[in-house]
Amino acid sequence: MTDIVIADTNALYRVLDPRLPGHDEHKKALGTIRHLVISPLVLGELDYLISTRSGADKAITALRFVERYTATRRFEIPHLAPHVGTALAMMEGYSDADQGRGVGLADAMNVALAAAYGTESLLTTDKHFRIMRPLTGHAAFRLLPEDL
Repeated sequence: MTDIVIADTNALYRVLDPRLPGHDEHKKALGTIRHLVISPLVLGELDYLISTRSGADKAITALRFVERYTATRRFEIPHLAPHVGTALAMMEGYSDADQGRGVGLADAMNVALAAAYGTESLLTTDKHFRIMRPLTGHAAFRLLPEDL
């Protein structure tokens, strides 16, 4: 069982939509996580993806899922203000990554949250986390479900 994991948009999207490739693997990975931290930025991205691709009803269902597990404290949605500076530093430090596209705010914030929560574990399918270094002293990020 993994104690604390930071959630990325693409992984939550796969957990919530059984039609997507990797759904079963992501759902299995979620079952191994004791406490999932979800950035409000990730929630915004998730809502946009689901509402534009599947409609408002599916977006509401997704938020009910997050709300249910937040109420039981299995999921946490942290306040981001204390982490903005760290996220900005990550964006600046990796501005040349991904063929010059850099690292976006949501991903940079996930790295900042991983540092704040002392974890190297991310629930994600984004391979660009393989080039980024955790701020926790770990050698690399552990990407779930791939690294289970």
